[in-house]
Amino acid sequence: MKKKLLAFLAFAVMAFSAAALPGVNPYIKDKSGEYVYYRDKSFTRESYIGFLTYDELTYAARYFAPATEELPPKNIEFLFTLDPSKSYIDLSGERFLTPVAQEDTEIVNYIHDLIFEFGKRRQNAGEISPRAAQDSSVNPSVTYVDATVLLNSGFRSKEEMYQFGGDVNIYYDYYVPIFNIKKIETVTDSVFEVVAIGSLKSSDDKSFDNFMPSVYADNVTHKAKGKAKSKNYDFGTSSITLDENWKQAGQVENLLFYGDSAMVTAGTINSWELDLYIKTCLLSAQEAYLPWNKISIIKSPKQITVYSTAYTGSTSNKKINSIITQSSKLQKGENAVLTMVILESDYESYKKYFTNIFKSWK
Repeated sequence: MKKKLLAFLAFAVMAFSAAALPGVNPYIKDKSGEYVYYRDKSFTRESYIGFLTYDELTYAARYFAPATEELPPKNIEFLFTLDPSKSYIDLSGERFLTPVAQEDTEIVNYIHDLIFEFGKRRQNAGEISPRAAQDSSVNPSVTYVDATVLLNSGFRSKEEMYQFGGDVNIYYDYYVPIFNIKKIETVTDSVFEVVAIGSLKSSDDKSFDNFMPSVYADNVTHKAKGKAKSKNYDFGTSSITLDENWKQAGQVENLLFYGDSAMVTAGTINSWELDLYIKTCLLSAQEAYLPWNKISIIKSPKQITVYSTAYTGSTSNKKINSIITQSSKLQKGENAVLTMVILESDYESYKKYFTNIFKSWK
């Protein structure tokens, strides 16, 4: 169980080249191996579309629809390359990674349309950055919407897309890889939105190829430990009040476990790395799926806290749901950061206990 708790800390990326679309200068450049998946409600069946960055000219696209009572699952994936001589998206080649039937042609053409449309619209959207969020004159073509729920915030642009029935609001977010598009909504509903972003750990990582959102079973709740004497743990630049039921992980500094229920760790990051750190908090990986509809970001002048839920499964196919709290105290030069991972069932059963621990961090 402790290995699974630790897995949530290991959202490592393939740190090769950084990439950006032609004609776009993103606030956060994509790293090789980063991807995004969307739920596309324009289909009559449950459908997902994903895009993956290999390098500045090579990407992958995937369509996936889970099986229904009437239909088998459908999986279409292909690589596409961009023409480096163009200042806009123009495909110079593509290669299919899955068999494609004649009936799939319409879906492939639709994905092509999205690639061209999203590329053009991201170019036209202009600067998507914290500077533009703080000063509307930086980019008057969009309106910044601040909201605690991640999917409800972003840079809103009123546009027209025939693929989604006409007039829509497109929400852009610099944490979203590739097109920076987070959500597309009509007057009545969200029709296209991020379900997860992620990063491949290695060339053997199949989390993009095999991505499939799942509903996971509830965890078994662990029995509460008896009351223990409070103890202050010093992390160097910050401290937290725990109790003697929390045990250090061997010789590893700044990492403590509460049995199989929870773990806490702390450290520091440079102030200029804050947005990269937050993006890392939002990434799914081979070991864990973080649905974006369960992520909230609380901001104050002195602290930013990310609340998320991670789903994973062990080799015994046991499902694990965990609450992840990752927070950064805002200071000049260097920020103190704290990560708590708590099994969801234990968090719900002993919420006051864990909440008081988090509040004690200073």
